[in-house]
Amino acid sequence: MENAQTQSEINQCAGINLLTVRSKLENLLEKIKYAYKSANPEFLTKLEVSQKAWEKSLKADIEMKYPLEDKRLQYGSVYPMCASGFESRLVLARIEFLKEWLKGHEDGDVCSGSIIHSYSIQRDCSDIGK
Repeated sequence: MENAQTQSEINQCAGINLLTVRSKLENLLEKIKYAYKSANPEFLTKLEVSQKAWEKSLKADIEMKYPLEDKRLQYGSVYPMCASGFESRLVLARIEFLKEWLKGHEDGDVCSGSIIHSYSIQRDCSDIGK
C-alpha cells in the first residue's frame, strides 16, 4: 500500500490484502479439518455449519456497515478500500477465534469441549505444508 499512488491502486492493494487474509482463513480451516479428521466427525460437521453461519453473518455485517444500494456512488471511490479493510478485520477476528482448535487444550481443561489435547494436534499436524 505504501507504493500505491492513486485511489484505484489503493483499492487494488486493499483487495489483494483481503484475498491474502481470506487465504489464511482457508489454510487454517484446512489445518483444523486435518487435525480433527479422526477425532470427532460430529465436530467437523458443526465446523462446517459454523463457518457457513459466520459467512452469512459476515455478509450481513458488511451490508449493515454499507447499507445503501449503489455503494460506489453513495460511499465514493474509497468504498472498495474501506469495505475490504472492514471485511479483512472481521476475517482476522474469525481466524483468532478458530486458532484455539489448533492450539489445543492442556491436561485438566474440563471446559475444552471439542478442542482436542495439544499433544494430539502437534502429532496430527506435523506434516502439513511439507
